[in-house]
Amino acid sequence: SPGRTEHRLAAILSADVVGYSRLMEEDEEATVRTLTAYREQIGALVREHRGRVTDFSGDNFLAEFITALGAVQCAIEIQRVLSARNASLPADRQMKFRIGAHLGDIRIEQDRIYGDGVNIAARLESLAEPEGLCISGAVHEQVQGKLQLRYRDLGEQSLKNITRPVRVYRVLVAATEAAENGRSSAPAQSDESGQIRSLAVLPFENLSGDPDHEPFADGMTEALINDLAKIRLLRIVSRTSILQYKGVRRPLPEVARELRVDGIVEGTVTREGDRMRVTAQLIDARRDHHLWAESYERFVHGVLALQSEIARTVAKQIQLELTPQEEAALAGPLGRFFARVARIGPAED
Repeated sequence: SPGRTEHRLAAILSADVVGYSRLMEEDEEATVRTLTAYREQIGALVREHRGRVTDFSGDNFLAEFITALGAVQCAIEIQRVLSARNASLPADRQMKFRIGAHLGDIRIEQDRIYGDGVNIAARLESLAEPEGLCISGAVHEQVQGKLQLRYRDLGEQSLKNITRPVRVYRVLVAATEAAENGRSSAPAQSDESGQIRSLAVLPFENLSGDPDHEPFADGMTEALINDLAKIRLLRIVSRTSILQYKGVRRPLPEVARELRVDGIVEGTVTREGDRMRVTAQLIDARRDHHLWAESYERFVHGVLALQSEIARTVAKQIQLELTPQEEAALAGPLGRFFARVARIGPAED
């Protein structure tokens, strides 16, 4: 209701553009055009991670999330996607955000948020590198061990207009590590053994020649992303982030560098009547090496279970041991049913 004030605990992202004044001075029209496009991308990613953009004034944006985990995942995804888009711009026209994240009490008035939670997130933002992310100790406690990320402990920091010191951690995304180490960005490897721990599922290609069958290819892509995301040891790039590669042919190592992933899953879908043929392949993008490829034929109603079968196979190929809970989540009632009564098996070439 009008005039109502609410208090609650929330995870907050605060961000701004590095060198925004210079960008506007040199080419105002191009800067506004780029910022408008990036705003749309950021808004879509925030919604996908169950967040809400509460303010987007000038080059600053503010968003709130139910969980610290969702906030950090969203921040990382924003930096990956915008970094990929920046790669197509001249170096002096690239628009790089820095982001701060905090978990704390906020005050809500007419959909706007205020309070210490917001103020601390804004101060953390100023400590972040271009295309980087700084988080508070409160956020670190919630996400440590749950994400395949590395952190640099910056210790307790005295932040402007904040009475108590705040523990700060820098999240070592690829751009941040490059800035700290003086080297070019490379796909992040979270495991010293070289095993794949991050994947992007590129949009499956519709080979049917019928635009009406496009939803089947899109549905297979989305379902496979959702199933692989259930595996706790695997970081999966969101559907929103990979849409830019739909219908685009690019070298896979280049795509992997842009998305900061170790591996790529891609495939095709062909429908003929009530039958569908699906091919899928897994590539270690760091070495541009095919790890696995398979072709499947199913009746259309059996495709509901196929993406789960592919997800389990991918996990096996990259030597990930699934927990019983993950096995159950990937199987599911429909998966178990179709695996039992509708499985046809791999098609012969």
